[in-house]
Amino acid sequence: MPLAKFKTKDYGNQMIQHYLIIAWRHLTGNRFFTLINIAGFAIGIACALLLGLYSWHETHYDGFHKKKDNIFLVGVKGKSAEDEWEVGWTTPPVGPALLDYYPEVEAFTRLCLWFDEVMVTSNDKKVVETGLLGADSSIFNIFTIPFIEGNPATALTQPNAIVITQSAAKKYFGDQRALGKTLNFDHFFGECKVTGIVEDYPDNSHFDFEILLSLSSFQAINFNFDDSWGNHTFVTYVLMHEQVDPMRVANRFDEFLKDRYEPYLVKTYEKTYDEMYQGGDYYSLFLEPIDQVHLSTLVFENREGKKLQTYALGIIGLVILLLAAINYVNLSTAVSSNRAKEIGIRKTVGSGQWSVVKQFITESILITLAGLVLGILLLDLMMPYFNQIAGQDLSFDFTNLTTLAGLIAFAILIGLLGGFYPALVISSFKPISIIRRKNGGRGKVVFRNILVVFQFAICIVMIISTILVYKQLNFMRNLNLGFDTEQVLVIRRPGLLDKNQEVFKQALLKRADVMSVSYTNTIPGRHFNGHGQHFQGSPIDDIPTIYPLVADVDILGTLDLQVVQGTSFDPAHPDRKVALLNEAAVSQLQLEDPLRMIIDKGTMGDEPHTVIGVVRDFHFNSFHHEVKPLVIFPLADLQNHRFDYILIKINSDNMQRTLQQIEESWQRLSNHDPFDYTFLDLDFKRLFDRERITAQVYTVFSLISVFIASLGLMGLISYFTFKRTKEIGIRKIVGASTGHIILLLSKDISKWMLISFVIGMPLAWYLMQKWIQDFAYRTAFSWWILGLAGGIVVIIALLTISFQTIKAALANPVDALKNE
Repeated sequence: MPLAKFKTKDYGNQMIQHYLIIAWRHLTGNRFFTLINIAGFAIGIACALLLGLYSWHETHYDGFHKKKDNIFLVGVKGKSAEDEWEVGWTTPPVGPALLDYYPEVEAFTRLCLWFDEVMVTSNDKKVVETGLLGADSSIFNIFTIPFIEGNPATALTQPNAIVITQSAAKKYFGDQRALGKTLNFDHFFGECKVTGIVEDYPDNSHFDFEILLSLSSFQAINFNFDDSWGNHTFVTYVLMHEQVDPMRVANRFDEFLKDRYEPYLVKTYEKTYDEMYQGGDYYSLFLEPIDQVHLSTLVFENREGKKLQTYALGIIGLVILLLAAINYVNLSTAVSSNRAKEIGIRKTVGSGQWSVVKQFITESILITLAGLVLGILLLDLMMPYFNQIAGQDLSFDFTNLTTLAGLIAFAILIGLLGGFYPALVISSFKPISIIRRKNGGRGKVVFRNILVVFQFAICIVMIISTILVYKQLNFMRNLNLGFDTEQVLVIRRPGLLDKNQEVFKQALLKRADVMSVSYTNTIPGRHFNGHGQHFQGSPIDDIPTIYPLVADVDILGTLDLQVVQGTSFDPAHPDRKVALLNEAAVSQLQLEDPLRMIIDKGTMGDEPHTVIGVVRDFHFNSFHHEVKPLVIFPLADLQNHRFDYILIKINSDNMQRTLQQIEESWQRLSNHDPFDYTFLDLDFKRLFDRERITAQVYTVFSLISVFIASLGLMGLISYFTFKRTKEIGIRKIVGASTGHIILLLSKDISKWMLISFVIGMPLAWYLMQKWIQDFAYRTAFSWWILGLAGGIVVIIALLTISFQTIKAALANPVDALKNE
């Protein structure tokens, strides 16, 4: 028995060796087709791995939290009049109220994301910190944030306590022990004590930090945590108990709001929850799983279309791999007749169909393994360029044995899937049919044609998508913004000037190359918070959301905003309590006589501000959104108000010299604090980054798709031209012209391209209509796009086959017949 087992094993090894030898001989004997297949698979595998890695990275944010399955973001959705919203910002009392009301809720925590950039002083070193967040002490009970030093239970319980990352500790304190030391912040919380050091926070989280500030520090500004139900300023998370269905909580949100939110409504507006929200208006909460937040727009702005882009790129990677597999299927079945004699002999001497299948599967796997090796090299070359385009920092660990084993298994799977159909087709040849030279079949030809049509239909979809993305990008770049961005310098953190803000402004205005200067709380393209503004004489609960722009009186001249009704601000009386509305506010709020309106409660507190004019609409948010209602409040007190930006309108032929001189004034008046600046046109273009990246990525992978499809087409045409050598020779002898021969060989290709266009056009139209719906301002889907895409594909296809067809048409017919 042992001897029999040994012989069986030895026979199996011999068969594998036999399959490999035959496969190697065939592949090296057909180098042209082998290279096409290996190149196609290499490109397909490289693209699939690259785009798959990107999609995996984007869809697996926040996966490192141990309790991730039970963590949810609390969101707010509502409708008031014509305004409808869905956001991830909640009011301060929501978290504690949820914990008290629901036994299913184990814990809550809140984050404050107000602090874009804060100046931090450590000893004599000043650093602009962009990683500061406010947080409840319970954050460490919910999110996985490992401590190196300190006690997570008490680290953020006291005011002016901060927890910093290991990198922040190194940045501010070097090799000294950071625990117990202090940092001084140029903000209301001033000096803070380091009470904990944690490991650096992973970058695959939807929020990032280097410093966590205790929310109890907000006592310094008398922040109302208990009853501010109308102030959506925090991001709230809840941790559910194990085995709790979140729908049990979400289904009772209306009951919760009536119990906890309604007393605030009654006290503030003298209305119940049902009275407040009727006639289609509503206000409700919802729960968003933590792993879904990154691809949403709930917390951070300008992420519209990110989810669609992520999934689209993953699908494109698979499609490119599929195109390579189709090439293999087409070429393998096309050249199968060349192996008819081999198959017939093998079957005659006793080989079964599955023996032949194994042989061809072996060849397919060898090709995909060779494609894998080349594909890994291509991936290594492509990764830096893709990271640069997409703004990512992706990497692939090629030395990890588990990763390599997975890649090999992946290549073998592709080889099995790609080679199975050709193996079945080729192995099904019957010896008697081979003798009669009937090893082909119309069904096989039709199937190959279908695959070619499918390939080029996908290419047409890719090309149309790329053209439309570029058209939309160009449309947004050329759209009239409604304000002037040219040569407008933006300086961040003017608060560093302290009492010298007015002095700095006057010093700049004395310069001949400075046209205007304005201090402002925000700028177009940056964060605008919608505030409730109440108009005098309106019902107490009628508080429409209007986005405030608080700036000094020179903001209109600096941005070249146009007053279309009423009057502008009077520089001679900058302290007047007045306001300007935009056209969107007038139309959406249906204000018949806006110049008679007075805002008596809102952004500026309870001080009444009379509306004195209306400015032309301008785009202060991305083009994904329509222009929202806006109010501009002037503020004269530059000494005691904390602005976030200075806008400087410049008219200079030597911008570098002007910048240098402005910086000198800044350094002199700000006690040598960092001079951090940008230009408004560059800053606003950040809003187009996603579309720019999409256009570039689509272009690259559209070209790759067309290249792979063209490789397969070139292989097919080469083979078909070779098979029709005798026919071409006879036709030339009986008088066929070179042009007639070229037309004959190109006729079928043109037909395939037409069918591909008919299939690809409606699919592309449907997909891109879904994509472009995310934009409030969008370009038209012009019909010329379809014609251009079809023309590109036809030209590429004809150029691909032109060499072989012209070569065959010009060949000497005598040589063709002699060779036959």
